[in-house]
Amino acid sequence: MTSHWRAHKTQPIELPLQARAATRVFLSFACAYFISYAFRSINAVIAPELINDLHLSNAQLGLLSAAYFVGFGVTQIPVGLCLDRFGPRLTEMTLMMFAIIGALIFSWANDFTSLVIGRMLIGMGVSACLMSAFSGFRSWFPLERQGQLASGMLVFGTSGALMTSWPVHAVLPYLGWRGVFVAMAIFACFAIAGLYFGLPVKTKSTSATTNASAQANLSWASYKPILTNAFFWRIFPLGAFCYGGFIAIQTLWLGPWLTNVMEYSSDSASQILFWFNLVLLLAYVLNTILLPKLAKRGITTLRYLTWMVGAALVFQACAFYLRGPWTWVWWYLFAVACASYILAQSLIVTYFPQSFSGRVGTTYNLALFIGAFVVQWGIGYVIDIGLEAGWSRASAFDLALGIYLAVQIIGYIWFLVAPRFFPNAPIPNNAKD
Repeated sequence: MTSHWRAHKTQPIELPLQARAATRVFLSFACAYFISYAFRSINAVIAPELINDLHLSNAQLGLLSAAYFVGFGVTQIPVGLCLDRFGPRLTEMTLMMFAIIGALIFSWANDFTSLVIGRMLIGMGVSACLMSAFSGFRSWFPLERQGQLASGMLVFGTSGALMTSWPVHAVLPYLGWRGVFVAMAIFACFAIAGLYFGLPVKTKSTSATTNASAQANLSWASYKPILTNAFFWRIFPLGAFCYGGFIAIQTLWLGPWLTNVMEYSSDSASQILFWFNLVLLLAYVLNTILLPKLAKRGITTLRYLTWMVGAALVFQACAFYLRGPWTWVWWYLFAVACASYILAQSLIVTYFPQSFSGRVGTTYNLALFIGAFVVQWGIGYVIDIGLEAGWSRASAFDLALGIYLAVQIIGYIWFLVAPRFFPNAPIPNNAKD
């Protein structure tokens, strides 16, 4: 059986993938992304324990959670080169080992510096989880399925966030936050095993048909067609400000907002986080069903994304400032609208040739996580400024979230008006397959 498996793994990939092989590939990526999103989201639930045990300030808490995005961001450009040169399987498996090391360091930490180091290593370790999937999907699946597959990945990712909300809160009294991170390291080991056994060794772009000149083109200079493309810069604010900021809210600040502004207990806040992520998950499922139907009616993914981002801004403003017994409804509507953000990533990947899929995906991802870092740290920083000025916690949160909302609105306006001034640039000839 082992020899049969090895023989199968070294055979050329038959495209398009058959149902069984396609399912195996998707689930291998999806399970790793589940772990990635769990690592990203877990601080929103364990924040009270970290503050009590290690006496962290709001700014330190924001910086600690943002350290994940620093580790994630610094690897994005090298990850793009590795994906296009070595393929998603080897790239993702290698990096996830850093996540295991980071989780163990975090679980043993007794000071802020050690926590930051562990969190950064975790960010580095899971930095290829989504982009590896997009690179593999670009090679192995038809173009018309890319948006659907992207939404499917986010179903699993949000499931990871879901499991780190109320369920983690429920086991904290038994495992403690240190035990939770040990368990996360173990789950990451299983994810690596899934990638090893579930993914083919070679992708289309790294197969024997790829000539030496194409491999030689995988250099820093090969990013120029991406960074000089008008469509990339048009869609940039949606990643950096809207999606990146949403990640900052989802993975950290929604929990403290519920406890400090709405004055919910930790238990109630964790339950709301659970339902928020469940609604988000169902919205991703809805997108996987809805997008093909909309395409048949002539409604493009780009048009759908435009509508939903606008709706997200409205729901977000209502959630921040129309506080009352039904505030949670606005948060859940916000989650539904934000499920569209992932479509921007699939759009930018499919806009460029297949040989650029790794680099363009990770370049856009870098913008996304720079935004997430700035928003996650910036909200904590502004909150502390407000508190030091004698403001109430609610007023300090209002100021921080108001600035964040204003930046998103500016980015959305740019997205709408950019085509009038900078028509979408064509792909340079030297970038084509």
